[in-house]
Amino acid sequence: MSSFSRRRFLSGAAIAVGGLPVLLAACSQAAAPTAAPAQAPPTSAPATSAPAAKPTTGAASLKGTSLAFIGGTYFVPAAQEMFTKQLQQFGEANGVKVSADYMAWTDLQAKIAAAIQAGAGVDIMELWPVWPYLYKDALVDFSEIAEPMGQAQGGYYDWVTPSVKVDGKWLGVPHGATNNAVNYRISYLKKAGVGDAETKFPDTWEELFALGKALKAMGKPIGQALGHSLGDPPGFAYPYMWSYGAMEVEKDGKTVAFNKPEFVDAMKRFVQAWKDGFDETGLSWDDSANNRAFLADQISVTLNGSSIYESAKKDQPAIAADMTHADIPKGPAGRFYSLDGKSMSGLKSSKNVDGAKAFYRWWFDPEQFGPWLRIQNTYQLPPTKAWEKDPMWTADPKLAAFGREASFGRTQGYAGSPNDKAAMARSKYIVVDTFAKAVQSGDAAAAIKWGADELTKIYNP
Repeated sequence: MSSFSRRRFLSGAAIAVGGLPVLLAACSQAAAPTAAPAQAPPTSAPATSAPAAKPTTGAASLKGTSLAFIGGTYFVPAAQEMFTKQLQQFGEANGVKVSADYMAWTDLQAKIAAAIQAGAGVDIMELWPVWPYLYKDALVDFSEIAEPMGQAQGGYYDWVTPSVKVDGKWLGVPHGATNNAVNYRISYLKKAGVGDAETKFPDTWEELFALGKALKAMGKPIGQALGHSLGDPPGFAYPYMWSYGAMEVEKDGKTVAFNKPEFVDAMKRFVQAWKDGFDETGLSWDDSANNRAFLADQISVTLNGSSIYESAKKDQPAIAADMTHADIPKGPAGRFYSLDGKSMSGLKSSKNVDGAKAFYRWWFDPEQFGPWLRIQNTYQLPPTKAWEKDPMWTADPKLAAFGREASFGRTQGYAGSPNDKAAMARSKYIVVDTFAKAVQSGDAAAAIKWGADELTKIYNP
């Protein structure tokens, strides 16, 4: 009989495994299969029934084996329930004893590290971006699944491949990234002078900062976390940095390109904008603080996934009716989102590697993956382009911005590889702390110099 346990999600922080600090993100993700299915998604969350299991390659040889899965607790519970049922169906159809353990993301890496050290206890698991680099010697090569999947689905987005493919091997099967866009209140933008607030939002950072001044004067400022949390602070800081031409490191992986005059000037404008238009308590916010502030009618604009909207539809319909989403603003260098590919992976030490491969071949098929993806109502961005025309992006016009996001993704460590050094920089919050130091001290140039020096220590030890 299958055993399943669920643990409460806790907003996390960076932890060290094997002496290497690693960033843990704060949400969950998704992927796409061979061709986007034609069935239209429901406008509200459907029942969590999964499609019927079907025979898989090598099913007969799997009878009597077991598969133990570990992953982080979902922000969309219905998707977690669906995955659990799908795993159960696979097990029942193939005579495999299955189990799933969902835990706080801050606990997951320690569990993986312990399983690697013990050589037992875990067969398959979800990996956050960059983790394949850290555990590459312990992970199964899933190229035989991931490579043809990408080819059949119009190719992976640029931000997917470098996060999962290490030394020419797919050490997991990509399943996408968590969505992100600007959440805002329509009525407050209208009061601040934005005429067609339902369809028009500031396209550039300078335009947003000007609007923020008016919003804060109304008592409804912009909300942005700049503390040590895993999703919102880097989700803002990295795109802002990139949009003004700065980056952690050049393509050679050694030349730090952070302290650029254009970025210094942009940081000076951000420091002033922070005073003029932002909720200044954001320096201490975690990843859930802006959600609470938005739903409590304390802020009018924030960068977040679609979870605020989903919560509002359920518990505060008046706010849901008065909010929508827009693209993240752009700078002179362009518009960007911080996106990295998550993956489903497995350990070489498992006694059932064949079972892991069989499960992933089955689960990533559109018949299984499609319902899991759609039940999250765009909260998960698929890793391949085959899903771009899926009706889930247009079923609710207020979610349209999330359908555009995948085209603007960059990975941590850009323009270098999202490797262990990029993970170190992120886990130490160097880019985020540069912003925090700038607004606290008022000295943008000194803060960016500090950040460049810290990045140099990592990329050129």
